Amino acid sequence: MKRPRAPELGPGDLVAVRLRPEAYAIVWVTSAGTDGYTVFVMDGCWPGPPSADDARTARPARCPHPIDLPGYDDVWKGWFHGRVPRDFEVVGNRTPDETLAAVAANATGTMVFGTGERLRDGLLFTWRLTNDRAALDAEIAARQARAAAKQTARRAALTLPKLLRERLFADWSEHVSPGVLRAVRRIFRDATKDLIALERKGTPRERAAVLKRITTELNALDDGEGFIETVEREQLVERIEELARVVKQTNKDERLTGHRDW
Repeated sequence: MKRPRAPELGPGDLVAVRLRPEAYAIVWVTSAGTDGYTVFVMDGCWPGPPSADDARTARPARCPHPIDLPGYDDVWKGWFHGRVPRDFEVVGNRTPDETLAAVAANATGTMVFGTGERLRDGLLFTWRLTNDRAALDAEIAARQARAAAKQTARRAALTLPKLLRERLFADWSEHVSPGVLRAVRRIFRDATKDLIALERKGTPRERAAVLKRITTELNALDDGEGFIETVEREQLVERIEELARVVKQTNKDERLTGHRDW
């Protein structure tokens, strides 16, 4: 039996998204192109596949984290790109009114999901906050405990050669260009090699200079590419601090990263 073809989405399409066998959501495509899809998440959830009438009468949902947007202050707007999941089903089509069209055209407040599957994950998480909260909280607590134990063990065994072999920021490939990702990895690779060279005879001042250089080079790269947002910033600083701990340095009061522009 052939699997259904992935749908092709166009502006105005109302799309049913299966979250669980007993839970479906609707998103409204406001733009579609080679750069991806912008959607409004619609209010409500359906116990089975929503009908055309469900799609036609649904309204944009309130944003879980309201942002002041012109004309419609808390529409839940998102973006994803790449292949559309095969089970995303177009159940209707309608054009946004002028107010909503203005919001759709504004990049401010758009939640970047990355892929269609991550859009589904985000919608499911929101659904579970209301409908499956106890199980969700238990899963999160167990996951955090496992992650903390793993991180503790990892830190205890860290060395510069091990850090040099790690493939950095693999999850960035969905939203950062290959050239930028290669450049970031090169910055950290070069710094790690220099720290290895300083392990025996280097001074604390020399090691600190290498660590500070990472931020200086990232400043220059971000100035041209504009790729560092909240998540990237946190991961970059965390990596610098990992290197610092191994060579007995500290980033207290951002002494190593305080000159960052991001």
